[in-house]
Amino acid sequence: MRYEGKLYRPPSEARSYILQATIGCSHNLCTYCDMYRDRTFRERELAAVLEDVAEAGRVMPGTERVFVADGDALIMDVPRWLTSGSLRAPARAGLPARVADPL
Repeated sequence: MRYEGKLYRPPSEARSYILQATIGCSHNLCTYCDMYRDRTFRERELAAVLEDVAEAGRVMPGTERVFVADGDALIMDVPRWLTSGSLRAPARAGLPARVADPL
């Protein structure tokens, strides 16, 4: 499991596996937030994310929750990931996002 930059974990996700699927925030202009100013937004390569998921399965068996990070996880093309057959949808996932991201 490879992480880039500082990770932000909400207290409610203390026992969750953090899957860093994006790096940074696609908007990154909020005046009240400077969490991701030190990095340029991008999606991680699907192969790298799937490697992290496989490693988490070995290292963290029994994990029931996945928190998909960084700042804009819903901007990803998640249906493409799920239909690839390489990744199945968990029963519950936490996704930080802005309201406009999934649109």
